Amino acid sequence: MSKKDEAVTLEKESYDKDGSKISGRNNYIDMLKGIAIISVVLIHTSFHSGNSYVPKEFANFTILFEVPMFFFLAGWSYSYSKSNKNYIKGMIITQIKYMIFMTMIYIGIEISNCLKLSDNPVTIGTLMNWFLHTYPNARPFTGVSHSLWFFRNYFFVSLLGAGIITLVKPNIRKYIISLCFIGIILVTFKFSSIGKINIGIELSSAMFYLFFYMLGYHVKDKTMSLKVFISLFVATILAIFTISKTTDFNVLQIESNKFPPNFIFMLWSLFGVYIAIFLKKFFGKCKPNIISKIGQNSIYVFLAQGVGSSVLFWIVDHVNISQWYFKILVMFGINLAVTTIVTIILKLIFDPLGRWLKKFLEEKVYNKEIQ
Repeated sequence: MSKKDEAVTLEKESYDKDGSKISGRNNYIDMLKGIAIISVVLIHTSFHSGNSYVPKEFANFTILFEVPMFFFLAGWSYSYSKSNKNYIKGMIITQIKYMIFMTMIYIGIEISNCLKLSDNPVTIGTLMNWFLHTYPNARPFTGVSHSLWFFRNYFFVSLLGAGIITLVKPNIRKYIISLCFIGIILVTFKFSSIGKINIGIELSSAMFYLFFYMLGYHVKDKTMSLKVFISLFVATILAIFTISKTTDFNVLQIESNKFPPNFIFMLWSLFGVYIAIFLKKFFGKCKPNIISKIGQNSIYVFLAQGVGSSVLFWIVDHVNISQWYFKILVMFGINLAVTTIVTIILKLIFDPLGRWLKKFLEEKVYNKEIQ
């Protein structure tokens, strides 16, 4: 067996709690997803409701391992997709789950309005806008409002990336990564107005997240030596330092470079990618664990953390702890607790629904196409 074949085999092998081999999941990818989604919970604890007490320096560096990592892992995961039909079927099911969740939020807002706890005159039109990924304010579920932008980018880039991988020849599609990299540099430093062109999402966002998606797909079988890891780390730090000295960008204000995503945010986000690739040789065959279980349910956790973050908005002024580091620990714990409860509820609802939808699509849609 060649080294490449061995690498592919290692990627496809997963192990159960007793060490027996199971198929269908890569526990290392799930573990990275778990770490990334916990980071999102911390980020939405530090920002927004945390703006009044969390130092900006701390909040900014919570962003290092989050959304770009999800796109990197989405591209990596696509390499295990058995067919585009299954991939699209999964996207459809995710969209339906998202729509049901937003219907729950709509009902919650209406109840809150009736109880005079909020004043957000939502309508069926508001709900339709959420379904179509234009995002009216969801207050008092403010944390949900701050999370929704991810879905439009996720669906757009995932479908675009899968289409490129399917339709473009391998010897050509590897250049897509370079084109996105160069494109982000250009819209960051020279042609910012072009980056704002809307192609479903802003062009800068499309190039930025497609870069990480395609990178994830192309490095799926790669590992990284310590020498390369250190070299890339140093080179990226030097690039950030050079930008700080030669431009007016504040490279330490990571959040300001995230919306819209620019080259500086790309450099910061690459640290997480380097770590993920480097640690693969140590944890690539890891067994299922609590973090990987969280990663398996990352879509539920992402939806749930919007509710958890909203709760923080409601209580932040009533938590009287003077030291910010103690306060954020308490608030993070509350966010995790609420997120866990809502995740369990969503899983109880959506897992059976997902199985039914999958069966329905197979029997009523795909089988009909074959006939």
